[in-house]
Amino acid sequence: MSALVLDRGSRTVRGDSLERLAAAGVGEVISVLGPAPHYDVEQLAAKMNNARFVLLGSDISPGEQINIGVHVSMFPLVLVLWSDLDLGRLTDRAMRRISEIDALCVVPSIRSDRGVVIPSVAAPAFHGTLFRTIPTQPGKQRAESLYPFDYIGVYSREKFTSLGGYDPKIDNPYWQRLDFGLRTYLWGERIAVVPELRVDATRPLPSDDTTPDASYARFHLKNLAVKFGGDSGKIPLRYILRFMLRSGLGPVEALRIFRGIRSWVGANRYRFTQDARRVTKLWEVDD
Repeated sequence: MSALVLDRGSRTVRGDSLERLAAAGVGEVISVLGPAPHYDVEQLAAKMNNARFVLLGSDISPGEQINIGVHVSMFPLVLVLWSDLDLGRLTDRAMRRISEIDALCVVPSIRSDRGVVIPSVAAPAFHGTLFRTIPTQPGKQRAESLYPFDYIGVYSREKFTSLGGYDPKIDNPYWQRLDFGLRTYLWGERIAVVPELRVDATRPLPSDDTTPDASYARFHLKNLAVKFGGDSGKIPLRYILRFMLRSGLGPVEALRIFRGIRSWVGANRYRFTQDARRVTKLWEVDD
């Protein structure tokens, strides 16, 4: 298994995190670093034989960073963490559970910097026509989550690549994760919860920005607007007027995005196995 570490915090936090992961027994550690100068990289590389560093030329979204990290990984499983999180020890029980589960991603139980297990598991719900997510704690309901909380989890390299990874055109991290997670279920995969895999935060976790912005408009069109019938998914052409009126975009930009995403859905129409309404309905039945 590879450990892919996204940078968030001081150089001291990063160095400690990478060394703990190397000692935990992973096959390799991949550290993704932003465009700011990183004077400790050579020192860390000299100390850690199984570490590699990806130095980015510009700021990109966490999802894009994961896309790059998974691409360069040499192992079939990729554990994604932030540098201010502590994995602790990879127990044999946790590794056995991960290997037994045929999931696109396995997400852990996460404790806050105060030692409290946080509600990191997401369930889908519709309130009328409004789609929302309901946070719960691991083990409270079924052993699946709609998306990986804060991107944290063990990803199947093969399944992740087949799904297309995270959408680089969605800037908002919340809508980027939700797009990834809902597409996982729309295309017949799943995100499993393994509480035996534990992660501890070393400082307060960032909050999500759930503002319905341009990222939401793209997420909505790719996922909620898709209707499944027979053996394929599609966006009905009549949906264009509703999207143009409610997207918050100008008419020219809204039309451009609608055409592009409707074409993308058409090209992938046979990848869809259900729509968002059915995902939510089956989730509620299983719970």
